[in-house]
Amino acid sequence: MSIVPKLAPWLQAFLYAVVFLTRLPVARWLQKPDAQVIARAVYFYPLVGVLLGVLLVLFAYAIAGLGVWLAAALTIAAWVVLTGALHLDGLADCMDAYYAGHKIIDPTQKRERILQVMHDPACGAVALVALVLLLLTKVVALASLWQQGTSLALLLVVPFLARVTILPFMALADYARDSNQSSPATEPGTGILWLVALCYLAPMVMGFSVFTSFVLLGALAALLIYWWRFWFTQIGGYTGDCLGALVELSELLLLILLVAIF
Repeated sequence: MSIVPKLAPWLQAFLYAVVFLTRLPVARWLQKPDAQVIARAVYFYPLVGVLLGVLLVLFAYAIAGLGVWLAAALTIAAWVVLTGALHLDGLADCMDAYYAGHKIIDPTQKRERILQVMHDPACGAVALVALVLLLLTKVVALASLWQQGTSLALLLVVPFLARVTILPFMALADYARDSNQSSPATEPGTGILWLVALCYLAPMVMGFSVFTSFVLLGALAALLIYWWRFWFTQIGGYTGDCLGALVELSELLLLILLVAIF
């Protein structure tokens, strides 16, 4: 029996993950996804990170002759274009939503206000400041990394690890938008999210020293737990915006740590 029919649903899940997380033109090969394909797509988020990393590394090599600072700025710009600013939008929504509701004392009213502002497509001053600071710090961190003579290929790790964090986060938290809507992690189960995350991390750990792996993974774990507890106290779970913001913060943290380590 051919294995192609068995692999087809998983290939569709990967394509859905690419379409959802990037602006790469692969939608033509994606069939109309059902609930199972959408749920399985979560497991391929880190692979999408690898794909983004490869494209960014190739781009960085192509423009390396422009100088460190210009190359860093253009690489971050390409990063934003490839993802369609999806995760930046999540960070902006989270910042606006938190500051809109953080002074409300009643927990129910606070939750409703935060979710309402998250759903609002408008971008406030707080969100704008957060985006500018994050992008500026990313450019400086990337330029500093390359000024130290670090291989451009190290950039591959950042989008990959940042998207691995999505899996354990979804396993820990409940979806907060609608009490009648379950998290995508419930299909087929949260346990698989942990297993898939560990499988992704295993080769990465073997590629770095024990110290580097400990620092990178320990810092990401601390960020993940903090982000989970923070939004649990605010809205009792997470939304897609929380996941997008986690990716952006993880990427920023990884870039800073790589500068410190290398």
